[in-house]
Amino acid sequence: MNRTSKLFAAVLVAIPCAITPSFAGGLTHNTNQTAHFVRGIARDASTDVDAVYTNPAGTTEFQKTWNISLNSQTVWQKRIINTTFATGAEKEYVGEAFVPSMPSFLAAWHHNNVTVSGAFTIAGGGGTVTYDDGLPMFDAFTLSNPLTKGMLLSDIGGSAELEGSSYIFGWTLGSAYRFNDYISGYVGARFNYATNNYKVKADLSKLGMGEAEMDVDQTGYGVTPILSMDVRYKRLTVAAKFEYRTRMELENDTKKMPKQLAASFPNYADGVKTDADMPSYLSVGAQFEFVQGVRGALGYHRFFDAAANYANGGDKYLESTNEMLVGFEWDIISRLTLSAGAQFSRIGVSDKYLTEMNMNVDANSYGGGIAFKATDWMKINLGYFHSFYYEWKGDKEAYGKNNYDRENQMVGIGVDLTF
Repeated sequence: MNRTSKLFAAVLVAIPCAITPSFAGGLTHNTNQTAHFVRGIARDASTDVDAVYTNPAGTTEFQKTWNISLNSQTVWQKRIINTTFATGAEKEYVGEAFVPSMPSFLAAWHHNNVTVSGAFTIAGGGGTVTYDDGLPMFDAFTLSNPLTKGMLLSDIGGSAELEGSSYIFGWTLGSAYRFNDYISGYVGARFNYATNNYKVKADLSKLGMGEAEMDVDQTGYGVTPILSMDVRYKRLTVAAKFEYRTRMELENDTKKMPKQLAASFPNYADGVKTDADMPSYLSVGAQFEFVQGVRGALGYHRFFDAAANYANGGDKYLESTNEMLVGFEWDIISRLTLSAGAQFSRIGVSDKYLTEMNMNVDANSYGGGIAFKATDWMKINLGYFHSFYYEWKGDKEAYGKNNYDRENQMVGIGVDLTF
């Protein structure tokens, strides 16, 4: 394989990680499923309508027969790479994702000791990421070619463009039963349908060639068994939920592939399947009402990333991801609630995993908002969420040094209906 082919191939190997959006949660999960989370974050022991997702066993605490929640979130995300090449030249590469609406629908029917609930969510992914100026490795390979000898970084311009979208649509159905005054349990499952699209366009004119393009769709599905337990004693609620590992394979529908690379990279050939598991996920939470109308909550999430199978063997550089959550609610009047919360995410990845293609770094996130009870049967939730990522500095790339940073903001709105 010649140098030009290696340039393009380096991106093909890891492109799913580079252009897969990720929001609040582990490497593959979205835990920000409702506006309740956006405004309060620690919702793992909730007995509000969002319990259909966060604490399904707790739905037996519902007071009304029908409980419905409609939600939409708008998300802005950036991935920033500041590169200093071996020549001393510097350049910033920015990947941007904008999701105008990330919807979810939750519903539960409750009668006596039984609740049947279901949900539609974006279980993972949820948007499109674009790198208009490519990535550092493209420019580095281009400049290292003998045909570009003597050229400056500014001479070659953006040598590549990347764009990708990733969605995992989830449909959940299950039932909860209240065994006694204190304990409830839940059994359910989520059907996941994954659809990805990857596009790469590389300008190889400086190397005496034209353009090279890749356009690949991937689809697959898997089922997630879910168990949950809720324990309530006076003003204290303690809950746990476990989502089993979801085994998934994605099948390629390859529309475009450079002929010179097709034989060398059979993983991207039409019809080929690759691993894309969703790891097991444990959430534990507690909520306590200090006085009437004032509540505090704690939560813990663990994503068992190392036990899942990912494309190109990426799981061998992973450990478990851990998150700690805290939240607070105050009913300042009967119809208005103020809330705020924080999430501290420690991603279980090694330095070998972190590259310009895999920018999953630790973060501290904060959210706040209100819930307004418009009528006895309608409540409106509004919230804002902002993640502050730890900047990671690395010099392991042969072409120079990279600093990785990210930005993430969300606005959520939801309507709860109970009757």
